[in-house]
Amino acid sequence: MARADRELEAWIRRIAPRAVAYARTLLARPQAAEDIVQDVFCRLLEHTEYDLLKDGEKLVFRSITNACINATVRRRDVLSLDRESADGATLHEEVPSAAAADPAEEASSRDLLRVVGRELKALPPMQRAAVELKAMGKTLKEVAQSLDVSLSNAGVLVHRGRQALKERLGALLPGELR
Repeated sequence: MARADRELEAWIRRIAPRAVAYARTLLARPQAAEDIVQDVFCRLLEHTEYDLLKDGEKLVFRSITNACINATVRRRDVLSLDRESADGATLHEEVPSAAAADPAEEASSRDLLRVVGRELKALPPMQRAAVELKAMGKTLKEVAQSLDVSLSNAGVLVHRGRQALKERLGALLPGELR
């Protein structure tokens, strides 16, 4: 295996888990998210003019964002394999925290995660993507590049997304976060 191929393989192995996690937050359908990420990597690898080691990360996240928005807008689910609660929130298997010994705290924490997840999914796709990227530790400049918007527009998307979440979740937040 050539050195360039090894470097590209290492780059894919480093980026892929974050890419799948990001796609899952946008789609909430694990299998569809994995399919989109695989498709994005395949399409990017077909383009020999791209320098993936240099610019690949922003191309991957921008492509995932666009593919997830397209999948959300173009196709509505007829059948979901995810379990849903009575209020329509998607239920995912949670890994129990070793630190949470109190069952009431665990139940409350799961409920809060479910509510936050539902409210995050209710945001418009671009706001949701901006908030998710920012939560992943991306700078505003990186958010703008990933979403292919101006720096000021990225700031607006993050601000409006956070404000919408704050308004919707206000009663659940501690006083200092309101």
